[in-house]
Amino acid sequence: MVQNNLVKKITMVVIGNLFIGIAVALLRITEFGTDPFTTLNLGISSVLPISFGLYQLLFNIVLLGFVFLYYKSSIGLGTLINMVGIGFISDFLVFCYQSLFDDMPILAIRIVLILLAVVLASLGVALYITPNLGMAPYDALGFVVEKISHQKISFPVARVSLDIISVAIGFTFGATVGFATIILAFCTGPFVQFFRKTIAQPMLNKSSHIPSHKKKLA
Repeated sequence: MVQNNLVKKITMVVIGNLFIGIAVALLRITEFGTDPFTTLNLGISSVLPISFGLYQLLFNIVLLGFVFLYYKSSIGLGTLINMVGIGFISDFLVFCYQSLFDDMPILAIRIVLILLAVVLASLGVALYITPNLGMAPYDALGFVVEKISHQKISFPVARVSLDIISVAIGFTFGATVGFATIILAFCTGPFVQFFRKTIAQPMLNKSSHIPSHKKKLA
């Protein structure tokens, strides 16, 4: 039972990060702006001679040191998967799209892709942080603020504040800030909380609801 539960947790972490990587790629393809953290990294990486994926990995390592000092319990397998995977998954999918298609999708399709990206990104974060196998340094920052403030600043408020700061910095370095950026800056925190309560936590706890007669047979 313990082994099955661990497999479920790892699966949730992998799927969650895959969703986030796909969401980031969709946002980059639509060119209506990206999520705040990606906006920050795209802006700064644009003035450096390295790829977005590599820069994001290096910046995550820096943030990891800060999180290690204040919220060590948030570091785990999920942290590593997120740090290494998201940027490169996004780079790969964007490369594939650009290799297959020359034109930008029409406006209606771009809007649909943005809405899909918002859902995938929020659901992805909820899925991979709920099993408590570690989270990305940036995602942990909201909980760091909540912890340091002794819950006076809730995670959604902290996340929105961090997202706004990230967008401002990314824009200063030339990253595109658009419709998608604004939506994600104000909606990610609340949406993550919603998906954690309605999907991720029930999914994780499902295995504990075993009929008593089956527990006796186990």
